[in-house]
Amino acid sequence: MEKRPVILSLALMAAAATSAHAQAIQLRFNPTVGQVTKYRLESRQWTSADTAGTPAMQSTMYQTQTVMPMDGPNYVLRVTFDSTVMSGAGGGRDVMRGWAFTTHQDPNGNVLSTEVSPPPGIPGFVANMMSKSMSSSRGPNSRKWPEGSISPGYTWTDSMPMTVGSGRNARQVMCHLTWKFERVDHQGGARVAVVTTTASSAAGEACSGSGESLFDVDASRLVRTTMDMTISGQAHLKSLMETLP
Repeated sequence: MEKRPVILSLALMAAAATSAHAQAIQLRFNPTVGQVTKYRLESRQWTSADTAGTPAMQSTMYQTQTVMPMDGPNYVLRVTFDSTVMSGAGGGRDVMRGWAFTTHQDPNGNVLSTEVSPPPGIPGFVANMMSKSMSSSRGPNSRKWPEGSISPGYTWTDSMPMTVGSGRNARQVMCHLTWKFERVDHQGGARVAVVTTTASSAAGEACSGSGESLFDVDASRLVRTTMDMTISGQAHLKSLMETLP
């Protein structure tokens, strides 16, 4: 009778190990050329850590991402802004319509280059200003994936530039991200990796927060991501990005 708890514990450990092995995946960026995905991005920003009041800036953007022909071993994505609804940032409600950026990414998700394309008729000085602002855009599928196969509980690190404020008051803060692979869900027959994020930063650039991303492993594209982040005690950001039917 005394051996039963030990045998039960060993059985539970074996079952857990088997389950973790079954959930093991390899995260790679390898979409099919010609794949088209539509996204909605909602963002709200407050000028302090307090989110009780009305956001100083908020926007809803609609984007179309197209996988272009490959550049050698690297993947090429073109993201076009279909429409935008913005408040508090100036420049009109649909200021981003027609803008596009093209990124070249390797299979690990690293962005190698970004090219910005303004819509027709944009004055040169505006195009230059916006191009500089958008040159750091990485696209919804841009993230550093770990090497090899991983199982639930595995963590890795990355970094992401965040812009605080707008216009002449805008400045960039580098946030350090820790990713954790939680599990694999199945949605509509697709394997969806659930990955959580914790943000931190170097001294003097207080960046903290958390988020969650759902990534379609088979189609190699983002399904949904959320982020709740405070930067330098001067801004609080909440964002949601998700695919549209």
